[in-house]
Amino acid sequence: MSMSKSNLRRTVQLGATALGALVLTVATSNVAQANPTQAECSTTGAYGYIYSDFYGADTRLDFSMTVFDSLADGHHVRARLITKDVNGVRKNWPWHANYGGNNTSLDLNSYAINSSGIFDWGVQVARYEGDTLLNSCTNWI
Repeated sequence: MSMSKSNLRRTVQLGATALGALVLTVATSNVAQANPTQAECSTTGAYGYIYSDFYGADTRLDFSMTVFDSLADGHHVRARLITKDVNGVRKNWPWHANYGGNNTSLDLNSYAINSSGIFDWGVQVARYEGDTLLNSCTNWI
């Protein structure tokens, strides 16, 4: 089988384009990993965020969380990690409560493991009266 010069040139050009795209993808992935991400939101009386170096699909997410009570109203505030697995199924992780009152925060470091993978993550922040949710916000990365 012989190739004409124009077919050979096209094959070489396509090969170079595919290689360039592969190199660009690898370079882009390395740049993204240099920038940790933070999901945050605020609602009446509460502010919270989760900070992580997590990038992409994995089964473990290490994170730090802060939940801040911003209103002198006698209610406490909570925050929790939320994730989605490979099938897009949402998982609500346990709430972490700040009972310290107005102008206090709760800070913690933790991790989540899901054998189905963690593909998206975010934070949910809420204000509570006992076990009754009064208001909340959610933010996904």
